[in-house]
Amino acid sequence: MAKRPSLNPLPDILARFLKTHGMAIHMLEFRLQQHWPEIVGDHVARHTWPDSVRHRKLYLVAENSVWLQQLLFLKPELLAKINAAADGEALSDIVLRVGTVRPPDVGEGPFPQPGLPEQKDADVSAEARAEIAAAVQAVADPDLQTRLKTLFSKSAP
Repeated sequence: MAKRPSLNPLPDILARFLKTHGMAIHMLEFRLQQHWPEIVGDHVARHTWPDSVRHRKLYLVAENSVWLQQLLFLKPELLAKINAAADGEALSDIVLRVGTVRPPDVGEGPFPQPGLPEQKDADVSAEARAEIAAAVQAVADPDLQTRLKTLFSKSAP
C-alpha cells in the first residue's frame, strides 16, 4: 500500500512560500507599519516611524535628535517588542535616524481604512458591483469584506 503524503497546514505553506520568494521581510515591514502604535505604544509611535527593514535591521525614523537619543536607551526594549510581535527573532538591530515621521495617512493605499466610508468607483457597472457583493457575501469579517470589495472593484472591467 502506497504511503499517503501528509497534509501541511496552510500557514506553514504560505510562510515557506513568502520566505523562499523573498517576501517575508516585506510582510514584516508592512505589519510593523500597520500595527506600529500597538507594538511600541501610542506615545513612541507618534514620534517615530518604521521606515524599512533590510538585512534583519529595522530602519527607524525619529522625529528629532531628542527622540533619537531617547530611542538609543529604549532600543533593547523596542527590539524585544518588535520581535515578539513578529513571532520570533526576525530583527537583529534597529538603525536610528532623524527625519520626517510619516503620520498614519487616513485612506492611503489600495484599501479603505476601517470606519471610513467605502470608496466608490464610478466606472464599475451595477452588474459588476452585484457580482462583487455576491462574491464577498460569505466573508464574515466586515473589514475584510470591505477591503475585498474595494480590491475587486479596482480590477473590475
